[in-house]
Amino acid sequence: MKTAIRMIVIIALAILVAGCGVRLAYNNMDWLIMRWVDRQVTLEPEQDLAFRQALEHRLEWHCASELPDYVEFLRALENDIRHDDISVERLMVHGEQLRALGERLLHGLQPAVIELLANLNDEQIDEILAGIDERNEELREQAFETSTEQLRQDRVDSMDRTLRRVFGRVTHRQTQRLHQWAAELEPTEELALSQRLAWRERLARALSYRHDPETFNTLMSALLEPANDWSDEYRARMEFNRQRTLEAMVDIHHMANDQQLRQVRSRLNSMANSFNRLSCA
Repeated sequence: MKTAIRMIVIIALAILVAGCGVRLAYNNMDWLIMRWVDRQVTLEPEQDLAFRQALEHRLEWHCASELPDYVEFLRALENDIRHDDISVERLMVHGEQLRALGERLLHGLQPAVIELLANLNDEQIDEILAGIDERNEELREQAFETSTEQLRQDRVDSMDRTLRRVFGRVTHRQTQRLHQWAAELEPTEELALSQRLAWRERLARALSYRHDPETFNTLMSALLEPANDWSDEYRARMEFNRQRTLEAMVDIHHMANDQQLRQVRSRLNSMANSFNRLSCA
């Protein structure tokens, strides 16, 4: 279930970038993930226990093998900010490093997720698919019933909240740059909906083979690979938007005042120190 495993990765990486309560959140990651899974499907007691055990094993691997790379990533980013070496090219390097961390976490959790799905009954499968249908309907409403102006404002508001967690107070110039950024982005809502609807059908088909381990593992591994099923047009628009976003982030960084830069560097150092102490290596 790509939606599920991506959300697990998002939960985990959100701990990385949240900058607040890192140790508490990481130490409770198993609880956070299980809470999210419980919202998607009602597990029977033996299913719940089996997934918890598999999850605990994978999180032990992550703590021992992956956290040192998180520390290295954070320190490299802080170093670039300290030396004012922030450019689109440098952000692309850091983005690739973060993507690699996410993919390794995704691949590490994938066997546990596939095993869980393989042991679901028909009623549980229907519950999962119904939840996906509900979320797709919400996306359909956003794609077709929300005005362009409102979509742009939503993007500005979302990015503004992110920047406030990083910089603290956002300046008027930075807010203006956010509005310019939102106006430059290509629309992706309809293409995203089309992609998700097609993926939902592929998921339903894959789940029908869950009692055939070889076929099921092959189909699910393909479904869980990030972005491998995007259309050429969707991929092109996402890449265009990614480039515009990196350019905006560089500009906003260069607009940052001393207090904002001190805050982001302090936050990155604090996260790096927390992950260094948490590492099981």
